[in-house]
Amino acid sequence: MNTINQPKYKHELTEKSFSDCLPDYLKFASRLFFTPIEVAKTASEWLTETDAKKILDIGAGVGKFCITGARQSSSHFYGIEHRASIAKIGNQIAKHFEISNVTILHSNILDVDFSNYDAFYLFNPFYENLEFAKRLNDEVPLEESLYLKYLNYTDEQLDKAKTGTRLVTYHGNNFEVPNSYTKVKDAFNGDLKLWVKLE
Repeated sequence: MNTINQPKYKHELTEKSFSDCLPDYLKFASRLFFTPIEVAKTASEWLTETDAKKILDIGAGVGKFCITGARQSSSHFYGIEHRASIAKIGNQIAKHFEISNVTILHSNILDVDFSNYDAFYLFNPFYENLEFAKRLNDEVPLEESLYLKYLNYTDEQLDKAKTGTRLVTYHGNNFEVPNSYTKVKDAFNGDLKLWVKLE
């Protein structure tokens, strides 16, 4: 893992301290949408143990995975979030925790070139398009057709990555994982999986 000497931070990063930074409606949604810190620690260790420098979290929300990974690594964690308000909150939280190697970008996944990144993280990022009742807010359109479009684009982009590229998925049906990737290990009762592109 690409570790760093940990400086003394003003704020400890815990489930409670992170939740305290969220507006009330996101506190309620946190358990459904945001990666638990212990899971994020393991996922980021898997992604950085081969010295990947730029990690991309697809559908980052408020950046909980990115912030956790960046806190324990010298790699830079980038999150893609299509809601501007939530991307803004994520960058504010990163600043609160004094973490500089994390960036939450407001963008649509269709506009992202995966070749700019070394490793990837997915926590069921597009499923919200199939479960309208569980949406975070009304800021962006949600449609079943978008689910398929985002899924196919992600699969195509990941398939173009170089041999040895690492991908971690948490929950989900893993439809976005191309056949060129092989699962090499899992944790948290099989919910967290590490995939490596072997061809």
